[in-house]
Amino acid sequence: MNAFFKTAPFIKMKIYITAILVGSMLACKTAELKVDQDLKNETEIYTVKGRQGSLIGQTLSFGTFKTNKIKRGWTFGYSIPFIVKFNGASEKISFTQFDANGLGADVALVSKFRETELSPLEDYFSISLKYKNFCAGSVKINETGWDFIVHNIDGAERSLKGNSTAGFIRNGQSRIEITGIRELEGASKLLTQNDVYGYEFRRAGKVIGAVSTINNGKVWFRNGLDEEMKLVLASVSSGLMLRNSVEDEALSLK
Repeated sequence: MNAFFKTAPFIKMKIYITAILVGSMLACKTAELKVDQDLKNETEIYTVKGRQGSLIGQTLSFGTFKTNKIKRGWTFGYSIPFIVKFNGASEKISFTQFDANGLGADVALVSKFRETELSPLEDYFSISLKYKNFCAGSVKINETGWDFIVHNIDGAERSLKGNSTAGFIRNGQSRIEITGIRELEGASKLLTQNDVYGYEFRRAGKVIGAVSTINNGKVWFRNGLDEEMKLVLASVSSGLMLRNSVEDEALSLK
């Protein structure tokens, strides 16, 4: 353990303490994200393939949704305004997300922005950024574009009001709220509240989906969503699962 901390001093000790405590509580049982109870009762649940393992030729799939090969960096054209504005960020992921009908969404996701890009990002999303630890991206389906952003993406900070990991997906007047989930099934909230294990998607106050970003990953979609909304949520869910995160590895609880 001491040798590991010497090679990775940037990893916060609280992450490992939490992992050990939660792992002890859950013993050999795989950690599961605690999702909204109403969503559980009216949902399609998908297990994920491809999240772990080699990044060479990596693809992600769940249910009838699948990606093409994941690119660590943007290589497709500059037809998406988001790419034009934020091409200088150091962590970039791009892929095409397909649904059961073969409809594709071009997805670009960014974190680790340059300082010079923070002000343009605030203007682009019409928000005031309170944290520098965030990610943002774009989903383009035919000629329709959706943008998304999540503040405090890895959950390192908590505000006095509680959960500070939040964001949204938007398209014109349509908006879906994103909130970080800090609880695991069967684990004490006191032990897990400082970390983010997944995200829920809420529209008009109602939870319509969720994604787990621990272990192999898992995705929940509320029954009855239209095909475009499913593809948008699938695209954002894939992007959040694919982010390179040392914390994900530390919290891969078995």
